[in-house]
Amino acid sequence: MSVPRRLRSSNPAIVGAVIAAVATVVAAAIPVALELTRDSGGGGAAPPVEGAPSSGQPSPTPPAASTDPTPAPDSSPVTASSPPAGVVPLTEMREVDDFEGWEQEPLMVAGKRHEAVLTASPCWLNDNYTVTFVVSRQFRVFEAAVGIADESPKGMPLRFTVLSDRKEVFTTTVGLGRTRPVKVDISDSTQVSLRVSTTSVEQCHGDSLGAWIAPRVRR
Repeated sequence: MSVPRRLRSSNPAIVGAVIAAVATVVAAAIPVALELTRDSGGGGAAPPVEGAPSSGQPSPTPPAASTDPTPAPDSSPVTASSPPAGVVPLTEMREVDDFEGWEQEPLMVAGKRHEAVLTASPCWLNDNYTVTFVVSRQFRVFEAAVGIADESPKGMPLRFTVLSDRKEVFTTTVGLGRTRPVKVDISDSTQVSLRVSTTSVEQCHGDSLGAWIAPRVRR
C-alpha cells in the first residue's frame, strides 16, 4: 500500500499513525467480506434445475419401492377335487330301512384311518344288522372293503353280506386286523343291502364293530 505524496514530508509519527489506522480498517473488513461471500455462494439454496416446474410448488416425491417380501395372494379360483366319473357313494342313495344301529364316521381299521366308513355292531340288539339303498338298476358294480374296527375289544370274525333285491349275492368273514375287498355285479339290482352278522355268541359280550369301508356304486 502506497502513502500519499503529501504525507511523505509530514511528521513521521503522524504518518505512522495513519498507516496503522488504515491497516486496522482493512483487517476488520476482510472477515466481513468472507462471510458475505459464504452466504451468497456455499450455504444458499441451489439454483433452479432447468425444466423444473415454475409454480413454486415442490415436485411430488415418487412412492418408494415396496420391500415387503410377502408375495401377493393368488386370486385364481381353486378347483376342488371331484370323485371319479360314474362313482357315487352308496350312502348318497335313498335309504329305505330304519337306519337304527348304523353310523357313518371316520374309523381305524387294520391300523389305517378311513374317512368314509359305514359301521354297525351286530351284538347291540340283534345278531345281524341290515341297511338297504335304492340303486334302480343305474349302476353296474358295488365296491367296498370290510373289516373290524381296531377299537373292538374282541378279535373274533364278523360276517359281511351283500344282498341284491333281498337275495344274498356275496358273503365273507373278516377278523380283527385285516380287511377284505368286496366287488359285486349289481347290474340288475333295484336295491342293494349290506349286512353285518356275528359268527359266535361270545362276540355279543365284546361288542365288535363291523365296518363297510367306502361303500360305493359304479356305472
